[in-house]
Amino acid sequence: MRPNSRKLEGATISALSCLIVLATTLTGCGPEKKIDQVNPDQVFSDGFTKGDPDLTVTFPEADLEKAKELHKQKKLQTAEKILMGKLEDARVAGKGTTQLGQYLTRLNNVLFDEGKDVQALKYGEVAQAIFYQQPIAKRPIAPWFVNLHSYLGMSYERLGKYKDAEKQFQSAIRIATNAPRAEVTDAWMNLLYQRLAACFDAQKKPDQAKKVRESLKNLKRG
Repeated sequence: MRPNSRKLEGATISALSCLIVLATTLTGCGPEKKIDQVNPDQVFSDGFTKGDPDLTVTFPEADLEKAKELHKQKKLQTAEKILMGKLEDARVAGKGTTQLGQYLTRLNNVLFDEGKDVQALKYGEVAQAIFYQQPIAKRPIAPWFVNLHSYLGMSYERLGKYKDAEKQFQSAIRIATNAPRAEVTDAWMNLLYQRLAACFDAQKKPDQAKKVRESLKNLKRG
């Protein structure tokens, strides 16, 4: 009696299917598993913002002050070298604190003045995250926020990222407007309004630019 060819064919296919399933189970092959992608920028930021300060490490306060003076003297490369040289100590000793945010803000300012906008933004954005994660009582006074938003805005503007720059300048103006007049100079306020208007010009938003310039003319702060 001749075997039924169709039955044999079906049995063969079934057996092959079983072998394939077994092979993929043993080798780990098969449908690709979804792997969570690591965001390197987030990992970098978390290294400064998450966790507790290491009290066994001394925060480089003296180096921060020295870099501040060098920045004023326009000795930018030396200031950057000092700040970068002590960055790890600052990160470990001041992790997640306002003090570390101020250190990174100073580094941001120096890098901006050197024309290193990508690096300036890298550290400035982390400083911003640190400042805003603080309880109100531990946040720095308004000029630190105004400074940081201003420099972030100017870096974004130089990179042609006008929408991002616009947001930073608006935040700086809002904080400066609500701060005591002595904390933010009129000259800096004028700069912020001019830069914001320029961002609107670059985005071809003449009406918004006009309103900003009109606000600047009528600027009165108590």
